[in-house]
Amino acid sequence: MTAIPRNTQVVSISLQKSIARKLDTIRKFRGQTRSAVIAALIEKETENQRWEKIYKKGQETAKKFKITSEDDIDRILHAP
Repeated sequence: MTAIPRNTQVVSISLQKSIARKLDTIRKFRGQTRSAVIAALIEKETENQRWEKIYKKGQETAKKFKITSEDDIDRILHAP
């Protein structure tokens, strides 16, 4: 018999009872499994971290080019 490869991994976590109840409330509201809710939260956090890096890079760039307003951006973009 050939085994079917899994694209999931079992991960065991422990939560405080109050957090587990909140997880179940969210799960029921969304009509999802606990795994689906947790996976969505991890994806959301990953996306938030990505945007935080982009924001930080933007702040660094603004400081480097002395950008303090949209007018400054317009000036840079349309400089001869």
